[in-house]
Amino acid sequence: MKLSSPKRDLRQRQLLDAALRVFARDGFDGASVASIADEAGVAKGSVYLYFDSKEALAGELVRDVFTNPDAESEPSQESKPLERLLRFCVQQEARVLSLGDFAGIVLHMWGHAGKKENDLIARGIRQVSAESMFMIETLVDRAKALGELPPNVDTLTTARAMLALCYGLIQQRVTFERNQGAPLLRCDDAMRTYLRGLGAKV
Repeated sequence: MKLSSPKRDLRQRQLLDAALRVFARDGFDGASVASIADEAGVAKGSVYLYFDSKEALAGELVRDVFTNPDAESEPSQESKPLERLLRFCVQQEARVLSLGDFAGIVLHMWGHAGKKENDLIARGIRQVSAESMFMIETLVDRAKALGELPPNVDTLTTARAMLALCYGLIQQRVTFERNQGAPLLRCDDAMRTYLRGLGAKV
């Protein structure tokens, strides 16, 4: 992104919302900076004041959806780390489901995660994943220190499993729940079951 001004946040929000609608309507490959600008009601050149490309805009959109909003305390100082972990999963699920019919296109972008290093969408996804992993690892270590988890629990394996479970369940709900009409397993319930299997009382 290039601009930093009092109007930046409002215009950036306008462009991200427009991009989400265009990606859902036209698909990522079918979308263009011009069509996003038209949807936002701005000149095409205005988009480039905020984003270098369609890919950069999409990468920021992914970060916007999945960035952890729960920042009221440092994870390493959290007094109830497992509750914080559960809250993280619930917030991620709620954020994606709140997108309604647009949720699918955002999750579709995760397919870019394995693409080349300079893919801007992949870069955004890897950044969000790395930040989430760091937070979860820190909270797992904190839970072990406070006796909420057994000391022999492997931090890295637990963090990877929890992140995969969280995003996998969100994908499942978005993909199947709308078509089947019956609610599927929620992130909160699944995470509690997993943590209980590790010896936690949640």
